[in-house]
Amino acid sequence: MSTVSVFRACAGGYVGAGHVHPALLDAVREAVAEAKDAALVADGYVARCGDDIGLVLLHEEPARSESIASLAADAFERAADVGRRLHQHGVNGKPLDVDGAGISFVVRDSEPVLCFFADKAGAGAWNVHLYRMFGDPFNTPALVRDAATSKGFRFYANGVSSGTFDLPDDLYKFLGVAGQSGSCVREVRSRATDDLGAVASGGRDPVLIVRCGSPFPSVEETLEAFAVPYALGGSDSGPSPLVPVSANGDASTRSLGRAVGLGFQVAPDRLVGPRDLLGDAAFDDARRQAATAADYLRRHGPFAPAR
Repeated sequence: MSTVSVFRACAGGYVGAGHVHPALLDAVREAVAEAKDAALVADGYVARCGDDIGLVLLHEEPARSESIASLAADAFERAADVGRRLHQHGVNGKPLDVDGAGISFVVRDSEPVLCFFADKAGAGAWNVHLYRMFGDPFNTPALVRDAATSKGFRFYANGVSSGTFDLPDDLYKFLGVAGQSGSCVREVRSRATDDLGAVASGGRDPVLIVRCGSPFPSVEETLEAFAVPYALGGSDSGPSPLVPVSANGDASTRSLGRAVGLGFQVAPDRLVGPRDLLGDAAFDDARRQAATAADYLRRHGPFAPAR
């Protein structure tokens, strides 16, 4: 079995809360290199989303391995030490908030795994995207065309109303729960194989891991869920659309929710990639819609809808 674990933490913002200083990223990369040399992980990749540092690790430990979580926490703490020396935004005197998720599987001949990071987003930010990917045939035609995918998926949610929902049978019940503030879809499994297809963390600025290819949605169907910049809470500046942005973009200045997507072809001993998934020009319309929606929402000022 191979496991992909994804973690995030804010170890200090670079000129406010919109970026990460390169020295902090280098500190995490150094920790990952040491872990690879010690054979604690097979591979790793360090990412950024807004002022959060993202960490993708490939290893053979279970998905909720304490040793891997400890390794990630140590890597982020090294970055925080650098952040304190450089007087980065929001790091001094605050304990690190590390959040993460993991997924274990037997590597197929082709194993595309997509890793998503969010910034300025609350728990449950991925609920609508997971529904679109795994439950909406208008987003995912494989739900009616592919023999395995058309068996449907089992959604696990917790928060205000916890439960297990088999789609499409429990569609209305699921939507009633997943749309509630405080609800968080944490896992999605194939009803055809019981294999885990997606897992999300449950904290602020959550991470999301998605496996693609039958019995799961294709890469293209998974990304289609980001064609609309759905509004969400969680930002200190009020309600905000979740904007799909490039992993390589440095223009994280306006305080909007943002999502970064990284795509890997996973081998048992290597993360091949990543591809920058949401920087595609095909998402330019979503970015324009998000800017227009943000203009409208921000003009509410203190009368904005509940955060």
